[in-house]
Amino acid sequence: MMFRTFFLVLLTGFLVAGCTTVRVPETKQAAEVAALAAQLRSLSPAVDDGEAQRAADAAVRYPLELAREWHATPPAVVNNVLINAGIHPQGLCFQWADALTEKLLTLNLRTLELHRGVAHLRTPREHSCVVLTATGQNFTNGVALDAWRDCGRLQWSLVPRDNYPWKEVTLIPSYRAELEAAARQLEQDQSKRD
Repeated sequence: MMFRTFFLVLLTGFLVAGCTTVRVPETKQAAEVAALAAQLRSLSPAVDDGEAQRAADAAVRYPLELAREWHATPPAVVNNVLINAGIHPQGLCFQWADALTEKLLTLNLRTLELHRGVAHLRTPREHSCVVLTATGQNFTNGVALDAWRDCGRLQWSLVPRDNYPWKEVTLIPSYRAELEAAARQLEQDQSKRD
């Protein structure tokens, strides 16, 4: 019975793999950027308005670009099956979190601070996200940014109000250095396109 269920999920994934990438109309994206920027500004009076706007814009729009590039297919569980089967290139939760971290690092944030959140660490349900706080603020006061749940459409919430029990994890220095190097490369690639 378990194999049959898996096969049906996989077959469904094959059938919809190329045609269901998340699409969000521009007006909806703009509204989501504005709402997230307001949430980030509310973290502290020290958060710069322009920085909150840039961070919100990147956090909302960049995962949608990645969803197209990675051919992300909702729901996320089906997308994971397609990735693990080798059909899609990327889109596991840690990959969304890494890519969003890289993008946010290119913004050289001064009044907002990046953290990595993990829920259900070392279990089959382990899940990663990015958390933004005001500089110097505790992780639990931050905003969890999760692009995996809706395959590129950003979901966000204050850490203590989210459905996931986020815990802060420190990225090992070599991994952090890899993300920073990737961010520099992303920044260079963007400047070549502009």
